[in-house]
Amino acid sequence: MENESFYERFRCSLIMPLSLFWSVRHALNDLNYYRAKVGVEPSYTFLGGNNILFLADNFFGFETPFAVPPVHQDIGPILPDIYPDLSPSLFEFLESHPRTMYFTLGTQAYTTPKNYIILLQSFIELINQNILDGIIWSTVKTDINELPSFITILSSNISIPTSNILNNLYSNIYVTNFAPQFALLSHKNLKIYLSHGGASSCHESMYTATPMLMFPLTNDQEGNTEKLVNTGMALKISKFNLNVNDIIVKVKRILTEKSFKESAKRMQILAKVNSKRKYRGADLIEVVLNSVKYRGNMNDNGEWEVDNNVLLNDLITPDTRMGFIKGKYLDVLGTAFLIIIILVGSLGYGIWKFIRFVGKLVKSEVSLKSKKE
Repeated sequence: MENESFYERFRCSLIMPLSLFWSVRHALNDLNYYRAKVGVEPSYTFLGGNNILFLADNFFGFETPFAVPPVHQDIGPILPDIYPDLSPSLFEFLESHPRTMYFTLGTQAYTTPKNYIILLQSFIELINQNILDGIIWSTVKTDINELPSFITILSSNISIPTSNILNNLYSNIYVTNFAPQFALLSHKNLKIYLSHGGASSCHESMYTATPMLMFPLTNDQEGNTEKLVNTGMALKISKFNLNVNDIIVKVKRILTEKSFKESAKRMQILAKVNSKRKYRGADLIEVVLNSVKYRGNMNDNGEWEVDNNVLLNDLITPDTRMGFIKGKYLDVLGTAFLIIIILVGSLGYGIWKFIRFVGKLVKSEVSLKSKKE
């Protein structure tokens, strides 16, 4: 919100949270049902509240810094210790194509057939102009049957069968339903990652210092894109105005301007250091579970009942127990404000009285002088 208008800040601060709560109210009720089954108090926010431990798969540097209470712990990026290796065919493709771009929209996102055509046209142009020499496309949920039978090469106005690309008959484009993403991003010849901007994809790209071309489609992807663009390791293309020339220009910039790779390496340091905090997250869960033995209560049915205000007392800040007015020091600040007003008012009143007194003296002297004359 740092650079947004008043309207946008108002909408995001008040209207959007209410809209979000309304849309997820059934999921919250389901979550509270399971909380009640294990003796945990209900909560009506996914952010946990003041007395519920909330573990976030994120880290400052990628996430915009903001003040958080101790019950809110950032433990990301959470990355597996082991990843699948490259298949022999993918390894061979990467080894023989030193300027490769990887494209995937993850396991949930997808775009329109028109946008897929524009992307494919861009890939071919990037290869024909010798900007890239390889493209790896992990289709995942893409319905390739929706694509037209032919793709037009814009620079030559020649059409080629789409099936040639999809069946890997176009030697510079490798199409697969699934690809071991982390292994791809770790390879020295993978230069750019064209991504929808999902959190896991962003974390892996930062961890491997791979510059990104962002293509956000839904949910948190727009926000993730804005954050990565602000880090200096990414550029954005729009699903509403996808353009071949725009893609080519931005790919060129990412490949030729050193700042993108340098920013990616800076983010790599942050991602690698913070990735160790997943173990702290596991430790925090274990601390809470074991604390139940000493701070929980057994009800008449022999079931554990948990008082989160007691259970998480070590992480609950005093201001949350003091109430809104005392906790925010509004009573102290209000009193200080009144004292200042009284002092300023008294001083102003004194000055006004002094000025009136001097004015009367001057007027009296003038009057006396005129009578003598």
